[in-house]
Amino acid sequence: MTIHQGRTALYRLYNAEGKLLYIGISQNPDVRWGQHSTTKPWWGDVEERKVEWHETRPLAAAAEVASIEAEQPLWNSNHATRPTGDPDADALYEDHRRNLEEARALLPAVREQAAADLKAGATVSQLAKLTGLTPEYFRRIARAEGVERLRPPTVGKLKPEGEPS
Repeated sequence: MTIHQGRTALYRLYNAEGKLLYIGISQNPDVRWGQHSTTKPWWGDVEERKVEWHETRPLAAAAEVASIEAEQPLWNSNHATRPTGDPDADALYEDHRRNLEEARALLPAVREQAAADLKAGATVSQLAKLTGLTPEYFRRIARAEGVERLRPPTVGKLKPEGEPS
């Protein structure tokens, strides 16, 4: 998908009471709004649209992030932070987010180590238990690395009709 870098709109969508519902960017807001109208449950609440044009997409994207962070529209999830008002809850959520980011940063090293361990005979179940990741995650690594299965798959294999169980 090619993203053009030219003139780009930053748009804000409001409900009948003037509540900011959503902030987005598009080089063709009418087309984008058409997409929203078929996929977003909040679209029926949109009563007002405001558009400001930026000379380039990167400028519009930077303005979008700053606007979402400052204005906290109801339906944006990226770049939005909605403090709960409870400092302990906010700290808990922040710790959780930070831990997820740290775990994601470790995935390339985990993948590399898992590939070596699978080739050396470790099972997907063992690695899943060690990491908290799913067995399917490790099955995909094994397939990508061409690791031979230690046993034939048992899930999804039905016995032919008439054969004893």
